[in-house]
Amino acid sequence: MFLTSGAKKSTRKLGIKGENAAVKHLEYCGMTILARNFRCKPGELDIVALDGNELVFVEVKSLRYRPGFTPAVNLSVHQRRRNRNAAKLYYKLIGSPPLVSRFDLVEVIFWNNILISLRRTENYLLPLPPACT
Repeated sequence: MFLTSGAKKSTRKLGIKGENAAVKHLEYCGMTILARNFRCKPGELDIVALDGNELVFVEVKSLRYRPGFTPAVNLSVHQRRRNRNAAKLYYKLIGSPPLVSRFDLVEVIFWNNILISLRRTENYLLPLPPACT
C-alpha cells in the first residue's frame, strides 16, 4: 500500500509539472489562461485558454521518458468523452459566448525531472457542435 501511495504522489507531481510547463508554453504563444483544473461531475479540463477569439480546452499528458512511448497513449476514449462533456458544461457556465472552440493536446516528456519535450496538437478532438458554440 505504501508504494502505491508514493507512486500516486509521484505521478501527480509529474502531472503538475507538466501542466505548469504547458501553461508557460501557451502563454508564450499568446494565449490567455482562463482556468486550470476545472472539475465537474461530467469531467475535467486541465486548462481553458483564450487564443484570439477561440476558446481552447487543453488536455495535458505528461510522461517520464520511455523509448517508444508518447504521453498521448494514455489518452483514453473515456477521457476524451469526459473532456468534451466538461467543455460543454464550462461553455454553458460562462454564458455560451459566440466563440469558436477547439480541443488541444499538450504532450510533455520529462527525463530525470528535466523537461525534454513539449508538443502541442491543435484540434485533437472535433470542435463542439454548433448548438454549444
